[in-house]
Formats: sequence, structure tokens, C-alpha cells
Amino acid sequence: MKPLLAIDDLTIRAPDRCLVEGISFEVFPREVTALVGPSGAGKSLTARACMCVLDVDPGLERGSLRYPALDPDKDWYEGVRGKGMRAQRSLLKRSRALRGAYFTYSPQAASSALNPGRTIGRQLQIAIARRDTPPPDLGAEIRRLLDAVGLEARAARGLPGELSGGMCQRAALAVAIAPAPQLVIADEPETGLDPVLRRAIVELLVTVCKDEGAGLLLISHHEDTVRRIADTVIKLPGAAERGQA
Repeated sequence: MKPLLAIDDLTIRAPDRCLVEGISFEVFPREVTALVGPSGAGKSLTARACMCVLDVDPGLERGSLRYPALDPDKDWYEGVRGKGMRAQRSLLKRSRALRGAYFTYSPQAASSALNPGRTIGRQLQIAIARRDTPPPDLGAEIRRLLDAVGLEARAARGLPGELSGGMCQRAALAVAIAPAPQLVIADEPETGLDPVLRRAIVELLVTVCKDEGAGLLLISHHEDTVRRIADTVIKLPGAAERGQA
């Protein structure tokens, strides 16, 4: 089975310090790979780098990025390593078609993933439109997606501000899986939730991704959470452990 994502020796620098150093991992279909570590360890920066989003200067120093399920030989970091922001901006443009299609991103706050001025149904419709092949019955597919995340069909008519925090998290998950991505990248989806809801949302995320056939890259600082659900755990050292306190 080919990995969906393969990162090797990822090293990212700011002008005065190393932000991510020598990180390597793979993500496979229907498996959970978790990135854990304290605040400032570079978890979110690593997640963005997996999506070809490199937004620090000088930025990428070493490493390779491949999507073997698409092309086992293509290194997306070729010509970018050590070339600074101009090369990184070029990579961002070249990889635009992958974001929201081959992989989707679920940010920490559902409010960042959802448009407050559009109904949940409309946002699902836009996300579904990114698929290569549209579903035969759009309404039925929206209902299926809502049911998959534990929401009633009537939630499609609601705006994000009309939903509870937990319902917004579920709706954001539905939007993330709506394009039928190969890979879902979730950045601390449990942020701001109470312990009971946090466990429910994370377990739902894992179940839905596996049911949809997607791999999951989960960023978290809750090591107890990832021990229960992850197939592979990658621990990123904090700044003190890297000798940069």
C-alpha cells in the first residue's frame, strides 16, 4: 500500500533559530498518524509544510515531500530547499489544485473552517463541487455527510452562528470530508472543547476518515488522546529540548 504522504528530514528555519528539525513520517490510507508535542514544537508549521505552505523566511532548509499515491517519484520540495520565500511562494501556486481536493485541512477552531455568512448546506455543496466526479444526487449526498458526522438533515439550513460549538465542529468535519479527499489534516480539533466533547469529536474524526477511506494526520498536544487512536505517533521536541530555550 502506497503512502498518501511522505515527509523526510523536514527542517525549517527562522532567521535566528531552527523551528522544525529532521522530521520524517508517512501517512497511509485509513490510518492515523499523530504529531504531538508542546506548544512551540512546530506541529502546525509541519502540518502546513505537508500542504506545500511554507511561510517563514528563510524557511525550508532540508527535506523532501512526496505524495506517492499520486506520483511516487515527484519531490515537491525540489528547487525550493534553501531558496527562500520566492521559491516557497512558487510552490504554493504550483500545489494549489491539491488543497481542498487531494487533501483537506481542518483548523483548530471550527469558526475558521466555516463561512459565517453561508449555510452549512451551501458550504457542503461548494466542497462537493471539488470532486472529480459529482454525485448523482447532491441533496442525498449532503444528507449522507451530515449523518456521517452525527448531524440531522435540518442542520444544512443553518448558519454556523446558529449551531452549538460541538455542532460546528461536526459541520467542519463534514466540510473537510465532502471533497472526498485522500488525506485529512486536522490541527488540534479538540481545542476549546470540554473533555467529554473532545473525546467524542476526535473519535468521530477517526471513524469518519476511516469510513471514507482517507488517511488522517492529527496534530495534538493531548498525548493521552493520541495513544488511544493513533496507528503512528511522531513526537516533536519543544524548543528547550532542541537547545533553543
